[in-house]
Amino acid sequence: MKHIFIINPAAGKGAFQAKLEAGIPEAAKAVGAEYETYITECIGDARKVVRGICTERAGEAMRFYACGGDGTLNEVVNGAAGFPDVEVAVVPVGTGNDFVKNFGDKESFLDIENQIKGSAITIDALKFNGRYAVNMVNMGFDCAVVETVARIKRRPWISSKFAYIAGVLVEFLRMPGVEIKSLVVDGKPIEKSRLLLLAMANGSFYGGGFHSAPKAKVNDGIIDIFYADRMSHLQFASMIGSYKKGTYLENKRIMKKVSYHKCESIFIDFESEQSVCVDGEIEKAKELRIEVVPSFLRFSLPESIACKTPTEEKKELLEV
Repeated sequence: MKHIFIINPAAGKGAFQAKLEAGIPEAAKAVGAEYETYITECIGDARKVVRGICTERAGEAMRFYACGGDGTLNEVVNGAAGFPDVEVAVVPVGTGNDFVKNFGDKESFLDIENQIKGSAITIDALKFNGRYAVNMVNMGFDCAVVETVARIKRRPWISSKFAYIAGVLVEFLRMPGVEIKSLVVDGKPIEKSRLLLLAMANGSFYGGGFHSAPKAKVNDGIIDIFYADRMSHLQFASMIGSYKKGTYLENKRIMKKVSYHKCESIFIDFESEQSVCVDGEIEKAKELRIEVVPSFLRFSLPESIACKTPTEEKKELLEV
């Protein structure tokens, strides 16, 4: 198998590129693996490069490593879509890196030799408007936070951690939401027009570690959808802690304002063009058609995680 590392030089504010370029050859030599590296040049480049390689070498066994954040992983996944002999892995050197939290130990994903010696499980994806997401599609308050954090992070002297805290505080004061014309879940209309936030999940985590979809599993063939009604600043502040921990579903008071369902398809028509966060990256949409694609992708786990996940658990992934 050929191991191809797609490195986003902007990930982690450029702090990891040199380390990866030095560590990859050393790790590959240690295990006798064939490898290639590619440094992306702009947004969208990872998808284009992966798609080109997959098309040119169709039928060849390859594993692509998305060296960056969740956005880089999303690009690599979309580039590899439709090629059954291809595996995708991630080296989480971005800011949020929420997808790997579904599997527990982030440090294992940073160990390149451990990654090369790993093996793949099959995971689902969310298909939306002709593209795919492996973790989450969300809008409203959380999406606004991502936009604000991105603007703050452009200042080189501001750390990612501080930028996120500042972004949350700014949007908490504004309390933005999402205006919906139509929301249809598994063919059934949901009577909602103004929400604080709305998200469709394949994975459990987003926003830098919020365990917002605690019942989600990446290979159960189901979408987890959750949404919160508009609420006061005090009400929202009272739910933040349990929302981050993933325990809010147990709180009857919070659940008066929050709905959580499992489904296979969703249609959303917005009142106007809306910012939508797709695996941590922002794009615009007037409407969304989302469906789950079971067993969409072979996702490689590091050896230390794969070996302690029994076969029956790989079939229906449990927390490790």
